[in-house]
Amino acid sequence: MLKIKNLRRLLPALAFALLPGMATAQQAIATGKMLGNTCASCHGTHGKSFDEYMPSLAGIDRQQLIRSMTDYREDRRVSVVMNRIAKGYNDAEIAAVADYFSKIK
Repeated sequence: MLKIKNLRRLLPALAFALLPGMATAQQAIATGKMLGNTCASCHGTHGKSFDEYMPSLAGIDRQQLIRSMTDYREDRRVSVVMNRIAKGYNDAEIAAVADYFSKIK
């Protein structure tokens, strides 16, 4: 049985061990927003398009955006601009951007 004295020593170590997981979740949120901001010049601020010629990304289905970006990156979907842009993103970055845009209402 753990004594209170031993528990007091164990708690800081346990809290410290959990920090990397918390930082990763916060980093993913920050990364999605940061990368998503780079889409604003074409897709509008926060992914809300300013005209009918450019699709909005705000509120888009997460899996749909992941599939589209991956298809652009792998040249399975053709676009002069998006094929080049998508090649600069890895799977984790695409997922972070998809998470960010899918949560915007």
